[in-house]
Amino acid sequence: MKTTRIALAFTFILGTCCSVQAGTQDDFFRALNSGQVKQLTQQMRPELLEQVDAPVLEAWMTAMNERLGRVRSIEQTSITNENKLTTQIESTEATVEFERGTATSTMQTADGKLIKFNVVSEQLGDDWFKGPTDTKIYEELGKTFINRFMKGQTDDAYAMCHPALQEVVDAEAFAGMVQQIQGAAGSLQQLTFKESRVDISEDAQYLLLYYDIKSEKATGTCEIKIQFVGLKGHLLGFDFE
Repeated sequence: MKTTRIALAFTFILGTCCSVQAGTQDDFFRALNSGQVKQLTQQMRPELLEQVDAPVLEAWMTAMNERLGRVRSIEQTSITNENKLTTQIESTEATVEFERGTATSTMQTADGKLIKFNVVSEQLGDDWFKGPTDTKIYEELGKTFINRFMKGQTDDAYAMCHPALQEVVDAEAFAGMVQQIQGAAGSLQQLTFKESRVDISEDAQYLLLYYDIKSEKATGTCEIKIQFVGLKGHLLGFDFE
C-alpha cells in the first residue's frame, strides 16, 4: 500500500493579488513562533481540528522554528472574500521571510477561524517529520481498537480503520477475522501496551505500537500500524499473533 510522504496540503483557489495587512497570516505565524500548539489550534475551526493531531502539529512547528527561525516579515499578496448564506469565507496568500529562509503561505478562514492552510518552504524540506512528539493518543487508539476487536464489537472496530485499509479488508472479511480470533482466544482478560517505534521511509511514515494480550484461552500480541497523512495519524494495519 504505497502512499506519499507527509505534507501540508490544504489547497484552494486564490483571487486577484492586492496589497493588504497581514491579519490571519500574522496571527498564524505569531502562534507558530511561540512554539505553543494551543495558540495555533485555537485559531482553527472544528472541521480543521478533526484533520490535525496535536503531536504531529507540534513536530511541524518545531521543525519550522528550528530550520527557518523567527519570522522577519509577512507580505500578503492576495485576498478574496466570498459571502455564503451562513458564513464569510476569506482566502489569503502571503510570502513570509524568516531568519533562515522564505515560505509561501495560503490560508482560508470561515468567520475568522482557519479551515485550510498550506505553508511551503524549500528550507523546511520533505524530511522534517521524525515522528509525533508524543504517542499517548495513538497508544489509546490502539487499545480501543483491540478492545473492540476482542470483544466482538465488529462494526465499531471496523469504523476505526482508514478507508485505504477497508479497501483491502472489506467488512465481511473483517468480521470473519474477529470471529476466528474470538473463537481461539475467548474473552479478553488483560491488555498491556508494551512499546512503540517510528518507521520512516521515502514513501510513508508509520508509528508501530505493540501490545501484550492475555485472554481466556490464550496469550498473544498485537501490532497496530498508524500511518501519518497530512497532520493526522490513521489506523492502517493490525496484526494479531
